[in-house]
Parts: sequence; C-alpha cells; structure tokens
Amino acid sequence: MVQKEYTFKAFNFSSQIIRDLVEKKDTVSPFLSEFFSADNILNQISKKSFSNNQRLQLVDRLAIQNEKIVLTSETQRNLEKLKSDTTFTITTGHQLNLMTGPLYSLYKVAQVIKIAEDLSSKSSDHHFVPVFWMATEDHDFEEINHIHLFGQKIAWEKEGQTNKIVGEIIPKNFEPFIDQISEKFREDHLKSIIQRFGEAYTESKSLATATRWIMNELFGEYGLIIIDGNDPVLKQQFKPIVKKEIQEGFVARKVKETNLSLENAGYHQQVFVRDCNLFYIDENDERKRIAKIENGFEVDHTFWSEEDLLNSLEEHPEKFSPNALMRPIYQEIILPNLAYVGGGGEIAYWLQLQAVFEEIELTFPLLRVRDSFILLKERELRELEELNFEIVDLKRDMHALLKEIALNEVEEEITLSNEVIELNKIKDIIVGKAENINQGLVGMVEAEFVKMVKSVERIESKLIKAEKSKHDKKGKKIEKLQAKIFPNGGFQERYENFLPYYLNDTEFVHKIIDNLPAEDEPKIRILID
Repeated sequence: MVQKEYTFKAFNFSSQIIRDLVEKKDTVSPFLSEFFSADNILNQISKKSFSNNQRLQLVDRLAIQNEKIVLTSETQRNLEKLKSDTTFTITTGHQLNLMTGPLYSLYKVAQVIKIAEDLSSKSSDHHFVPVFWMATEDHDFEEINHIHLFGQKIAWEKEGQTNKIVGEIIPKNFEPFIDQISEKFREDHLKSIIQRFGEAYTESKSLATATRWIMNELFGEYGLIIIDGNDPVLKQQFKPIVKKEIQEGFVARKVKETNLSLENAGYHQQVFVRDCNLFYIDENDERKRIAKIENGFEVDHTFWSEEDLLNSLEEHPEKFSPNALMRPIYQEIILPNLAYVGGGGEIAYWLQLQAVFEEIELTFPLLRVRDSFILLKERELRELEELNFEIVDLKRDMHALLKEIALNEVEEEITLSNEVIELNKIKDIIVGKAENINQGLVGMVEAEFVKMVKSVERIESKLIKAEKSKHDKKGKKIEKLQAKIFPNGGFQERYENFLPYYLNDTEFVHKIIDNLPAEDEPKIRILID
C-alpha cells in the first residue's frame, strides 16, 4: 500500500523542464501538441492517421514476432482488437537489460497498462492497448549487461559478438550469470524461480527473444503487446523518412531550431543532434554510425555517396536504424499510438521533436512522465519517522544529518555562535582603546582575537562531536536507509533489480499496477513491499 507520495517539485526530482511539464507550465507548451490528460488522449484520436492496411500489416508482423512464446488470452484479444480502427496504443520502451535491469523498467510498463485500462473504462467507443517497444537496435552492451543485487554488481560477459546490436546477441554461456544470482538466495523454491527466468536466456537464440519471454511472463495477463522495431517489413514504412534524412538532414535542421527555443525558455537540450541521425546495420549485425561528410557520407571509415545509401535503402531498408532522435518517428509511423510514457530523460528528448513531426506531417503523441516508487518495509518507514526525516533528507551527507540530530536533541545549547558574537563585541571595544593609544597595536589585537575565535570553534566542534557520539545507533539506521533508498548515491529505482521483491512476493507486479492511481500528474510514491 502507498504510504505517502511526493510531487516532483517537492522532491526536487528530475530536470527543470520535466518539473515544468508535470506542472503544465506555459513555458513548456510550445514544445508539445497538448499536455497529457485523459480528455486530451480522447481528443488525440481524431488527429491520428493510421490506415487499415497499416493495422493489418502491424498485427501480422506482431503475430510472427511473438510466435515463439505462448501468448495469454488477454494479449491475443488485444492483438485482435488492433485490427479495428477504434483501437489505439499507449506505448513505452526500454533497453534489453538482463533480467529487466533496474526497477524503473517495470514501472514504465505498469504505467502504460494502467493508462490503457483507465481509458478503456472511460470510453465505450474505443479500445486502448498497452505496448512495450524493445530497443533491440541499441548497441551499448555495457549499459545492459548487469544487474545489482544486495549492493553487488553481477555481470554477464559475452564472448565475441563485438558491437552487435543487443537484440541479436546470442546468450552463450549464460549459466554462470544465473548461478551467481542463485547463490544470493538460500531457499530451493526461490532458486527454481531464478532458474526458470534463466532458461529464458539459455533456451533463446537472442537477447530479444529472451526479453520478450520475460516481459510476457510478467505482464502477459494484462494484455501487454511486445514489439521489436527491427523488422524488415515494418521498416518499409520508414523508408520515406530515411530517404528524407539522407537527402535533406531535416532532423538536425528542425531540432536545432527547437534547441534555440529551448535555450531561450531557459532549458537545455537532452540529446545531441547530428547532421545525419541514422545508423547502418551490417551483415554481422553491427550498428555503424552514418556520418555526413563533405560530398557524401562515411560508414565505418568507408565513403558512401548519397546514391549508394539510397540504393541500399531501396534494396534493404532493414539495414537502416534510427538513433535516439529518430526512433520516436519510426515508432509513431508503425503504431496507432496516442501517448508515450517514459522517464524524465526520455521525455526531455521527445520535447526536442515536435517541429520534426510537423515537418513530416506526423501526429505528435501526448507525453506522460512515468511515476516513481520507493519500496520500503514498514520497519524502515517507522525508523524514518522516528528520525524525524523526510526521504528527501536522506540525499544529504550522513554526517550532516547526525549533526542536525545532535543539535535538535541536545538538552543544552552547545553551539557557541552567541559566544563568538560576544567575543567580537569585546574585540571591538579593545580595538577602539588600542586605536586611541597606539594605531600599531590594532593589528596585533585583531590577530589575537582571530586565534580566540578559532579556539572557540574548536571547542564547539568537540562539543558537537561528543553529542554526535551519543547517536551512533541512529547513524547506523541512517546509513541503512540511505543504502536502501539512494544506493551508491543514486536512486533506488535506477539501481535495484526486481528479483528480490518478486521472490519475496510473486504478486509484486500486481502490487505496482494496483498502486498506480489514474492521475494525470506523476508522483513519487512510497510503497510498503
């Protein structure tokens, strides 16, 4: 159950532009079509153009992509609904982190499920289905190859497959990674659950296949649809945009205009825009940047003329991969999507893109910043209350927190600021007398009083230190709470993996979804696990 919630502003959470977006400030509205709300999503329906042929092709490709897993009846029904022009998607996406990676990857999916459920309950004329976009074409393996369990990093080191897009990486020799996880748990029934999740990798031909199985296992009962954009048929629809980018470099042109507007509004760009925002996937499934150079392009130190690229695009559109700024365009072309849910960093780069969407006459989706959770046990919440601290206080240095406790709880005033004031008054009197007797004595008097003030400060420090030593027990509580909520100085949801929570309570995913109220404004919520 949610025990407490914070606004982004109160928690000083995320960047300024995201806090302003959440508060629906006018300074952000030029970078949006409309602010997120249930009413605006329903209004978005009339703006979204998506043909019947696109729908049928999408459903056909989704069926092919998902044929290796057992889909739930709920997901099958949602796939069937997608054939109808009254059905629309609410989408989020994420990297293919091992074992789902940090907690927030699940929060994003839970959010689109909740929004789709809420919208479907409010509209009798339309259906809304949740979609998870697998970022299979990313190639930064170091970002996804590990999880954190109980403060320890557990990583899988792939053999070879250098620079391969992550979706095509083959999970060879994955057993040692699973074994390291199993060693963290004693009970056999927990180890068996871990082994079952591990089999998603050991019995799969790629990380994409394994990720699809896990997300279906966790969210299939909610009708989640899982899509891989690395699809040769779906990329046919993206060809005209790729061609325009090659010929005109239109993304950089429009984003640079927007970046100036963002700066004038007091904001900063999130993603650096390049003259060409495309990659090329070669025959080894390695993703190479397409760089614009004088008189042509360069791909992996090899010169390509514009004609070379366009000919390759015509024959093999699946070889062309969008970067972070163009992926949203591709997504919105191949989905009947109304809203995108993401973290602050993601949404910030979407805010650079509205002019790009206008340039190609593509409907810009509504943007919803996801909610955040802080998972605590009742005991930990009680300890926090006993310390008389808010969660946000724990972001501060522990020694500063202990000093605050010592100063708040000491029976007598142990700071010597008043005494220093009195000492300075005496100094002023003596300096006055010295000036009347001999001006040369003033410097000596002031120097002596500087020494006295420093001595008093040393005494104060020792008094406070003596008082702080009484609070060692509280210090240990603070240290544990900081490690739980802000591990390694970061935020819990960006560090911890879901496994300890799921193994403790297999209803964990249900609990997250059930504790997401249907609100337009995201919050940071304390949830008792």
